[in-house]
Amino acid sequence: MTSCLQPHFIAHRGASYLAPENSKASMNLAWELKAAGAECDVMLTRDHQVILFHDKDGKRLLDRDLVISETDYDDVKKLPLKLKDGNLAKYQGATIPLLKDILVDLPKNQLLVIEIKDKIEILPHLKKVVDTHWKQGSIAFIAFDYNTILEIKKLYPKVPCYYLSSTIEDIEKRFEGIKTSDLDGVDLNFNIIDAKLVKRFRDVNKEVWCWTVNTPEDASKMLELGVSYITTDRPKWLTTQL
Repeated sequence: MTSCLQPHFIAHRGASYLAPENSKASMNLAWELKAAGAECDVMLTRDHQVILFHDKDGKRLLDRDLVISETDYDDVKKLPLKLKDGNLAKYQGATIPLLKDILVDLPKNQLLVIEIKDKIEILPHLKKVVDTHWKQGSIAFIAFDYNTILEIKKLYPKVPCYYLSSTIEDIEKRFEGIKTSDLDGVDLNFNIIDAKLVKRFRDVNKEVWCWTVNTPEDASKMLELGVSYITTDRPKWLTTQL
């Protein structure tokens, strides 16, 4: 992936404004809406299946008091994802997919951004899934855990990898390490980004991505600052507003 002057819009957990987040429907809808890519969250079930899911438990999305890491995939895959405000009724009944099912359907001209929610223990299982099922299209990895993103970059040196952060304090702490690492850049909460920060990373040949932008005003600001990729819940709508 090359750096670009104009940012592209990445569908946050798929087209999650219209379909349940991290569902196969939300990923497919992101492709249909011609977003530049789709972002998903991955974690392990108890039986080491790599699934698309964001939370550690099922309270918010499944209305069940269960811990994902303590539950087998056969048990969680039966549970429908709750619709949130804005989700279309036709997606009622969508369930938690496996990462492999998303990779096999990844269009050849699309980007799947994989956020690693677990720490290093997921990597052998993630690598097996990626090596087996990724046949076309592009992928990138992002993670809040610094050691995890460094390790996945070692496993996939040609795949773009970005460190996630939400605070200036954390970025200051990590800057020198990021600067000298093989990481491709950072993926930051848009609220902490300014021109000085973008320049600082560009000066050391690192890209700046951002999350999660849902208004035209904020998107315009990120564009003006030179952010490469913008994660949003509403990629199609946001494009029409600029």
